[in-house]
Amino acid sequence: MVSTRTDTRQILVVEDDENTAEMVLSLLESAGFQTNTVGSGSTALQHVDTAPPDLILLDLDLPDMDGMDVLRHVRERSFTPMIVISGFSKEHDKVHALEAGADDYLSKPFSPEELIARIQALLRRVEWTPQPETRLVINQLELDIPHRQVRIRGRKKHLTPVEYGLLITLMRSAGHVVSHDELLRSVWGENYEGDYSVLRVNISRLRQKLEENPRRPVYILTVAGEGYRMPSTRT
Repeated sequence: MVSTRTDTRQILVVEDDENTAEMVLSLLESAGFQTNTVGSGSTALQHVDTAPPDLILLDLDLPDMDGMDVLRHVRERSFTPMIVISGFSKEHDKVHALEAGADDYLSKPFSPEELIARIQALLRRVEWTPQPETRLVINQLELDIPHRQVRIRGRKKHLTPVEYGLLITLMRSAGHVVSHDELLRSVWGENYEGDYSVLRVNISRLRQKLEENPRRPVYILTVAGEGYRMPSTRT
């Protein structure tokens, strides 16, 4: 059953089908979220500039723009969490959306509980919570936890909430393998029912930002069939 507690965070729904938009809005409002809906990509981009939401739900099939272009344009100007909701369910559709900037991908039809769970998991990644550590360092990679800042080789890198969640989880377990399922639970929530493609693409994006040669990573190492590991040189 969906919770009805009040939540002041704003969710922008980008959906041109009126019936689907009404269904999603009703679901979000019953869960206590504040909502806005737009039916085109251009209007969505204007909304992001003038009244930035806390999270975006985006249907890729829009009348005026390719949804992939909307993803890229939003990601160029902000780190707002984005979930794609789409009737396309093939692996390559998910991967393309994630590579374009989506944080998660939910295929239609979906259950109300699953949508709300994924929204809440992403929003938790954005929230600041006190941590026992203030700074993690592995070689030339530095994470300033209170300020959520990442520096690699002295240069600041801007991460999405999901990328930050993956990085802090791996850095805290430096020297040990973190399994695929452990990373999914840590970053997307205990009840996440997505597949590993979401994880793989976000790891790839993180490597692009941190590694000098993403094809030969020295920080985020793949352990075949198990998960990922960071080197143990940590202070």
